[in-house]
Amino acid sequence: MIYKREFDEERNECEGAYPIEEDITDPTLIEINRFYGQADALSLKYAEIHHEKIRNISLIAPLIVFFFLLYEAAAQHWLIFVVTALIILLYIVYRQPSEEKTLEKYLEYRVLAEALRIQYFLSKAGIKKKALDILPWFTEIRVPLVKEVLSELSSTEAKEKGLILDCWIRDQMKYHDKAHKRALKQLEKNEFYERISLLLTIIFYVIALIFEILMIIYAPFDLETAHWVRASLKIGVGTATAITIFLSNYYGKMSLPSKVEEHLRMYWLYQKMEHKIRQTKKENEEDIIYLAEQCLIENASWYSHQKKNTPDFAVE
Repeated sequence: MIYKREFDEERNECEGAYPIEEDITDPTLIEINRFYGQADALSLKYAEIHHEKIRNISLIAPLIVFFFLLYEAAAQHWLIFVVTALIILLYIVYRQPSEEKTLEKYLEYRVLAEALRIQYFLSKAGIKKKALDILPWFTEIRVPLVKEVLSELSSTEAKEKGLILDCWIRDQMKYHDKAHKRALKQLEKNEFYERISLLLTIIFYVIALIFEILMIIYAPFDLETAHWVRASLKIGVGTATAITIFLSNYYGKMSLPSKVEEHLRMYWLYQKMEHKIRQTKKENEEDIIYLAEQCLIENASWYSHQKKNTPDFAVE
């Protein structure tokens, strides 16, 4: 878990690059936006480190499988040293001291940033109920940083009430629509590669089966040639397996099906609120509080899914 002391130590070293809104003048909203920008920047920083680690592990693991197959099937005995070096490299990447708490910081700073975004729009809409008052129990006990930061805001009441339909609801609708399409494209790409990998595996197995039947019935090749054909088939199957390992380690850790579903749910939620506001021609306090509550719940759900994506020291 990350606590406010750690956040304070890190946030002073960075400034947010993506404000919630441009040209903010209200002191309360300026303070919330500053905290949001710092949490957002830190989350993006640690997300990049985490994803780079996943990429490195995902690339090294199938290389270990591929070179071990060359060592065993092609009798290239010197490759055992390459395999050993890759295993050591994999362990070093996995155990990098600088990576300590990387995933936790990426996720918890993201949860904090989104909670601050919600508080920002509650304040702008002139609603006295705070995000702190409607935090899900899961967030309170698993991400105490959120409660600590929200409780130390000097104020949550903006001087003037503003409309939030365009700057929050429609803006987030656009974001989640694009993010859903992007995640869906990644999922389809992953499924395509998985089908290709499976097809290659089946093809090599069928070729191997036909080859062994021919050897039993007709013995068309001498022993030396048969040995190299078998070695080539093993390497072919191993290559398909290595591709599967990469897909499992890299795309598997991205939780693409969950990501697609989460972005779609959020889009529907904002779409529902937009429809209700257009229907009633006003931004009701009860509706905005309901939206804030649902966003905080979805935020907690996202955290619980992503928390499972810890990098594994495994070649499987």
